[in-house]
Amino acid sequence: MHNELSQALHSLAPDAALIRVFPKRQGMIHFYGADFFMLLAPQDVEERAARLIRQHFGDAVDWRLPHDFHVPTGCLYVTPHPDRVGYVPEDDRSFGLLAERYVATAHGGDR
Repeated sequence: MHNELSQALHSLAPDAALIRVFPKRQGMIHFYGADFFMLLAPQDVEERAARLIRQHFGDAVDWRLPHDFHVPTGCLYVTPHPDRVGYVPEDDRSFGLLAERYVATAHGGDR
């Protein structure tokens, strides 16, 4: 992990490889481990992680859509549509991290 955002998120959720941030109105966030399975986290950790990601990328991102932050690379992607392969990471073992869904990289990321 080469960027400060990934390091901060790793300190909150050490086993998280992907953090899915849903729109605020839905009020949820999901953490996934490198094994593609969902991880449980306390609500305060979820809220802090979502706030860190939203603040880092700011208004450059359409937060009305869910986004996936890949912790190891520092890359942010638009989450696949629910009826598409990749929506649930276990579906295609890629976390849905495709070039056409790429939005931005946190400063110092690997992309």
